[in-house]
Amino acid sequence: MVSVEQALDLVQQKVKVLGNETLPIAQCLGRVLAMDVFSKIDIPSFPQSAMDGYAVNALGDIEIGDSFTLIGEVQAGDTQEVEIIPGQAVRIFTGAAVPKDATTVVIQEVVTRMEGQITVNKTVMDGANIREQGEQIMSGDTGLQEGTIVTPSGIGFLAMMGYAQMKVIKKPVIHLVVTGNELVAPGELLKYGEIYESNSVTLASALAQYGFPVTKIHFIKDTYKATLDGLQVALNESDVVITSGGISVGDYDFVGRAFRDLEVDEHFYKVKQKPGKPLFFATKKETVIFALPGNPASALTSLYYYILPALNQMSGKGFEGLKLSQLPLIGGYSKKGDRAQFLKGFLTKEGVEILEGQSSAMMHTYAITNALIYLPEDTSEVSEMERVTVLTL
Repeated sequence: MVSVEQALDLVQQKVKVLGNETLPIAQCLGRVLAMDVFSKIDIPSFPQSAMDGYAVNALGDIEIGDSFTLIGEVQAGDTQEVEIIPGQAVRIFTGAAVPKDATTVVIQEVVTRMEGQITVNKTVMDGANIREQGEQIMSGDTGLQEGTIVTPSGIGFLAMMGYAQMKVIKKPVIHLVVTGNELVAPGELLKYGEIYESNSVTLASALAQYGFPVTKIHFIKDTYKATLDGLQVALNESDVVITSGGISVGDYDFVGRAFRDLEVDEHFYKVKQKPGKPLFFATKKETVIFALPGNPASALTSLYYYILPALNQMSGKGFEGLKLSQLPLIGGYSKKGDRAQFLKGFLTKEGVEILEGQSSAMMHTYAITNALIYLPEDTSEVSEMERVTVLTL
């Protein structure tokens, strides 16, 4: 049996960053760039009007009463180059190319227009309202660095720089394996001795919430052959195998035995924690394996604390899990036993409080939990308003 800290350290050591793939930029949201990105063009690629108004050719600042002869119009997207000489102006719109030799764009709100002439009613500084070519970035300059997480605005910037696709770190292919003869799909007729299966939707939803959709879910019965065959398929087709149930020491718990017969490299089995003691972690070549207990709260807690940072590391985001903070514990707490403990809690303005219903089989409390409280194994008493480690969900 390993400690929580040892288990987390082993996961971090054994989980490697995946390789790269090239995707259309619209599919890169949340991915990590696998290369430095250099702009293909100047942005803007021409002097550009920042406002609706009039582009004028003036000698220096424009004073009140200065007039210009209006010779035309330039809309955004017009590709014909226009030239104006001193004393001339063109009507122009935001985003349009500023004519050659134009010195200033005067906003329309300070202009009087009459019979082919415009008169300016306010002093305007030379060069106002013109975005210079390459003002945002020059061609060949670094726009985004390798390791950057792609955001919606990042996708927009990639498009502006001329990229239709991008090289990013792969996301792990995840297979979820759920074991148990007693499990019945919600909505079906429930017989005596059966329960509705909930771990698959719980775990898959938790993974999806943090950007890791499950690729495939396998439901297998509690026989050795079914377990062995199901795990073999999952190992062959995925980067990460997560199992639920069948990892304890009962007569029909075949997951650990099957994994060992499949010659995985076992890194630990059982963690000195509550809930989630019978947690199994292994690898087989590059595939990462987590075997979770069948109790819902145990499985979900282990997913949050161990699997989420592992998936982030595989995706190039570093070994990052839920946000950690130190907050006052409302009400104090006496911990029994020598195992580290994860408690379902609720954040308030004053701190965090421990909720009732901490059993590893109870999900009604987890349904309203917005935080997990972590108490190390050497902690026994926590005083009223003493600070504790909190993971925000």
